[in-house]
Amino acid sequence: MAAKKSAAAEEYDDDSRCYYDHLTSSLPIPGLFHDFALPAKLLRLARDRNDLPTDDVVFAEDNDGTIMDDVISNFYDLLDKVEAYLTDPSSSQQHHKSDATQQTKFLIEVEGLDGSGKTTLVKRLQEALPRTAVATKTPSRSLADIRPLWDKRGGILARAFYMISNYVLEYEIVNGYDDDDVFIIDRWFASTCGYTVARPPNDDKPNEEEEQRIPIAISDMPDEIFNWPSDLRLRPNILLVLQIDQSTRQKRVDNRATNTAATTAGGEGEGAPSRFNPWDERLAKDTALGERILEALRRVRGPAEIYSINANNSIEDVTRQALDIVKLPMERHLNPQNYFASNPLGWWIYMGQKLHLCDESGKRMHHALWNLQVSYNNNSNVSGGSGPTIPILKTVGLDRIDSNFVYYWTASSSAFSPYNESESLLWASILCMGGTYPTEFQWRAEGYLKRVTEDECTLRGFSAPQSLVALVTACTKFSSTSDDDDDSKRRRRTPRPDAYDDAVDDARNVVGSVNSSGDVCMVRFVPIRIEVLRGGPSTRLPGYPQRWEWSRTRSSSDDTYASSDTDGSWTMRSLLPFGPTPTMSAMGFRDLTICIVGTHTSGKSTIGRKLAKVLGCRFDAELGEIERDADSLVEGGHLHGDGSSTTSFSASPDQEDWDDFLLKKECERDALSQVSKCSIRVVETWHVGNAAWYKLRQQKGNGVITDLERYKFAISKHQESSLVVVVQLMLASPSTMVRRREIDTDNRKRLPMQDEEKECNQLHIALQDDNLKKDMLDPLGLPLLQVDNSVDGDEAMEKVLMNVLSFVHKHLHCQVLLTSSE
Repeated sequence: MAAKKSAAAEEYDDDSRCYYDHLTSSLPIPGLFHDFALPAKLLRLARDRNDLPTDDVVFAEDNDGTIMDDVISNFYDLLDKVEAYLTDPSSSQQHHKSDATQQTKFLIEVEGLDGSGKTTLVKRLQEALPRTAVATKTPSRSLADIRPLWDKRGGILARAFYMISNYVLEYEIVNGYDDDDVFIIDRWFASTCGYTVARPPNDDKPNEEEEQRIPIAISDMPDEIFNWPSDLRLRPNILLVLQIDQSTRQKRVDNRATNTAATTAGGEGEGAPSRFNPWDERLAKDTALGERILEALRRVRGPAEIYSINANNSIEDVTRQALDIVKLPMERHLNPQNYFASNPLGWWIYMGQKLHLCDESGKRMHHALWNLQVSYNNNSNVSGGSGPTIPILKTVGLDRIDSNFVYYWTASSSAFSPYNESESLLWASILCMGGTYPTEFQWRAEGYLKRVTEDECTLRGFSAPQSLVALVTACTKFSSTSDDDDDSKRRRRTPRPDAYDDAVDDARNVVGSVNSSGDVCMVRFVPIRIEVLRGGPSTRLPGYPQRWEWSRTRSSSDDTYASSDTDGSWTMRSLLPFGPTPTMSAMGFRDLTICIVGTHTSGKSTIGRKLAKVLGCRFDAELGEIERDADSLVEGGHLHGDGSSTTSFSASPDQEDWDDFLLKKECERDALSQVSKCSIRVVETWHVGNAAWYKLRQQKGNGVITDLERYKFAISKHQESSLVVVVQLMLASPSTMVRRREIDTDNRKRLPMQDEEKECNQLHIALQDDNLKKDMLDPLGLPLLQVDNSVDGDEAMEKVLMNVLSFVHKHLHCQVLLTSSE
């Protein structure tokens, strides 16, 4: 027999429902709260108006003699404590503590429909994770006694209770756990949002009316509906959404109902649904409701990462999937000093991603305000400048961070627009900041600046946002007019505080009507040394130094960067707290020579010229082709000397003179590049390729391999003032060479052959000989990139060029010679 409703329940049915509806009428979704204040107010009003169904919820029989008045009183005492934690100005330390908790704890939220296996997965993860983990839920155990009361009440008050339970959990995590690293949460705000959005409360209306309601499609709802509450400061690092078919879910729910003792052994506070929970029945009646809930869960905005897991499989398989997802981000978050020990720029990206400033690749998020302060001396150059000057300080809009560099946009017309490759290197330092006190991060880096060419921007798809173009244009216009020496003009400009806003509006109008992207240019900052001022991996865990620095790898012998450094590695070391900052007493700079080698028709000239254009530097073509007399070439002559004769080596002592001549001319060109201060140059074939040709001709002549030491000596001499890297373009087979010669008549003219297939095979074997790497490159410590260039077409060539460019970028920092004054 149904229990008779109490007077309080009758009052709620007739009058209170309208009263509560009036208070919540401004909510975009009925029952979906986005702060603490309103649901707390509703729950207090329910107490004051005696709207609690205490006659229907008998605590004494179900909770070992718990007295109803004590349960209610304890709940409202807890509500007051949570409110003080959130709002009392005197508890600002609690705010800082919650921020620190977010930084030092790893929070995993597990969501899904009833019967999807959330509680079981939480327990499995707690057992399997390599760190101490706390398994908890909302409503938490402290709310287990009061929960049936609000479930029985239902409607808007039940939604208010579940909203408040999210804040209670944060309060308990922040204040109750100091030594635990990981929290696995069975339901949190995502459930509150997902269930409410999927089926808003419809208090006391007949079921027939509920079924006739046509819900709004989840996909049509604005993103703001799914925002994490701003005053719920803790957020999950990972949200796991368990996807399950309705038939599988229903079987599990039925099994749970027939085996209550096994599934609810811990009572309602241990994972079992409340005895007044209506969701099992609702999901059974409306199969579309479950899909709406899951879709809403996936749209929640707040967790750092959201993953879906197929929960139809066994719990062992689900656990494996969850562990694969969780382990790496957890270790990265809790043990960053190891994860980022050799990747400080990766740490910048990680911190920026957590603050929603950039995506996983390091690209600034749309409309994210992420600025850098850049300081440099105006008279800086590759030799260090002529003397001390007052540094110039600029605030610029960051565009992206990758594994090697920091990129930003600035005005093309500014004096601070490095472009000329021989004079544009500016020593600079940057300050990067983000977050809020006391957990904000501040990093300082030292290095040099270089303008990114338009060709590289085009190749890599870099483009300045039009809003940024407008702002840079306005800043340039505003600052240039403010420097006017005419006091009368300046007085006419400065009284208006909105003058800058007008300049921005004018610039936006111009940007919208014409293509003015030429007003800005991208600048690359090449970091050599990075220091954590605040918020790095050292300040997050006890027992570690309070300051760190990274510097590029240096050789132990002369304190300069090792020429064999091929991976752009960083050396990490700790600094004493509050100790002096190491400064660079001297920064030298050496040239970068990029040698492009490869067999005939491998694309050395094409790739080399395009690479030089992208880098904005000089290209030196193959010297052998330049010095040969094109009119005197004969078929097969390239195998014997300058191409004008097929005389064998033993019968022609001039053979050696040709190789000696090339070696001498190549060394002269090396010296010329140093005199002209060519900071970067791309050279085709060079000593490396000439040595391969020399070896081939010696084998063809008399089978004697002459010592290659003279080529190694020429390279090592050049290494004294220049960093050398080698790119070898490979062909899959000699048939590619034959095919390209058939298509390109110029190749046949430059290298006439007697027997195409035979000689192409000889060249393919000799000029892609791996012994060359062992005999020359490895002893000299020359970084080598081998890349296949067998595929024709613009798209394939762009891929090769991007591969080569990435390799070159990894070694730009090695141009700097650093001496520390430690």
